[in-house]
Amino acid sequence: MKQFIKLFHISALTILVTGCKDPSPTKTMDFGLFTIEVPYKWQQVKQDGIDSYVGAIAVDNTDTLYFDLGMYSNTLTEHNIEIITRQMMEESATDSSDYIIVKDMPILDLDLDADLYRKQNVSWDTIDNRRAKIVFPRMSGKGMTGVYIGSLWGNASKVRFNLCGVDLKTRTEQDLLKAIKTLRFHKRNIGNEEN
Repeated sequence: MKQFIKLFHISALTILVTGCKDPSPTKTMDFGLFTIEVPYKWQQVKQDGIDSYVGAIAVDNTDTLYFDLGMYSNTLTEHNIEIITRQMMEESATDSSDYIIVKDMPILDLDLDADLYRKQNVSWDTIDNRRAKIVFPRMSGKGMTGVYIGSLWGNASKVRFNLCGVDLKTRTEQDLLKAIKTLRFHKRNIGNEEN
């Protein structure tokens, strides 16, 4: 009986330890000016930038993430949405791909109406002691997922950062939002400019 109890405890402990193990191993990618902890299968892809430090992360055959660290990094702000009625479109013979077309607009509240048709949500957080704008799709797989930081090294800094992907698979969106929280920045020279 003692042997059975001992064997039971060893089996239970093994199951407990194995069950607590993270099913998806991660690694830290070091891009020199920043590091990020990502799923083990993600791979760094070098890119050439003209006025900033750019690069990519290949997630798989369909999903790729891009980063831009420099003075002109995109703020990941969704473009203003223009709403017109079907009648307005037909009267002006405009290209409908630039607009949201509705049957009619009895009450015009442009801010509220435009918000109904946005593709992404925006939230704010602190990452590595920096104010960060996080964007993610309202409907998984349709829109942008990523992070934008407006000033990496103080308020006077002109060095900005973004990391994002568009129309990502649900799992990639979740992994990216988790990885964003692990970003750590390291102040160094970019080109000849001291930051």
